[in-house]
Amino acid sequence: MNMSHTPSIGSFVQSRSSILLRSLIVVAGASAAVNAADNIVAENDLRLVPQLIVGTAGLEPGLALEWRGSEMEDLIIRPEVLISEDGNIGGGGAVLFDLSEDLELPNRQAVAIGPRIVYHHADDHGWEADVMATWAYELSSVTRPWRHSIGALVAVGVIQDRKHDDADLAANIGGFYAFRF
Repeated sequence: MNMSHTPSIGSFVQSRSSILLRSLIVVAGASAAVNAADNIVAENDLRLVPQLIVGTAGLEPGLALEWRGSEMEDLIIRPEVLISEDGNIGGGGAVLFDLSEDLELPNRQAVAIGPRIVYHHADDHGWEADVMATWAYELSSVTRPWRHSIGALVAVGVIQDRKHDDADLAANIGGFYAFRF
């Protein structure tokens, strides 16, 4: 009987110890990453925003991410991705300024306005530059304010008309749901 291919107990234990050590390192690293992400989210306002917009470029479902830093609470950074009517993926972003306190809105309501640039990646339309305004209404409980909200948006500006090689007036309206982490 050939015993040269049979692993010894020592190599078996060493192999299992190595796997256990690597697993512990992965778990510790993942725990540290989750803890760091939790601290970042706790210090910053981060929202996932599915949206549906209809306008000059057609019907475009999309997904935005709204971020407010702890230092600049009135500033909202809002990157977004969208699906054009042609099925292509486009994207862009906006920088919005929360005017809720300045407008003295009722509790549970918010208004923001700012510039937005989007590339539609469609056959008929390309770049769009506009001013976007959002209105949001909080649906959450007192213990988790702004955890869930719904809202409307409007954007007006100019859009690249690829068919006629010029720019046209762009007008968009839409609705969204926002989940705050």
